[in-house]
Amino acid sequence: MRLFLGQRAWVLQRVTALVLLFLLALGAATLLGGPPLDYERWDTLATSTHGSVLIVVFFAALALHGWIGVRDIALDYIHSPALRLALLALVGVILFAIVIRVLLTMAVHFTGGA
Repeated sequence: MRLFLGQRAWVLQRVTALVLLFLLALGAATLLGGPPLDYERWDTLATSTHGSVLIVVFFAALALHGWIGVRDIALDYIHSPALRLALLALVGVILFAIVIRVLLTMAVHFTGGA
């Protein structure tokens, strides 16, 4: 018997929301608390070790948060199993592709590639 089946997703969505809120606040404080924004500062922030990791964590948390929300809505409101599977597969592939793209972009920029 599976007790608290939806509780794990609920807690995970709340944790990802807190991670997103923390990272957004950290990003805003970093950008507002330093020298004026220009390309060199953006590049320095994004290609630093900490910046790259935080950007990847942000997008991974955003994708997971979005996946849980879309999955819950699809389970509640789409009654056709085939349509629900198609929608969830499409959303899953898109979110996974976004995270992989961000990861690859950060890796290329961090290693100094083109």
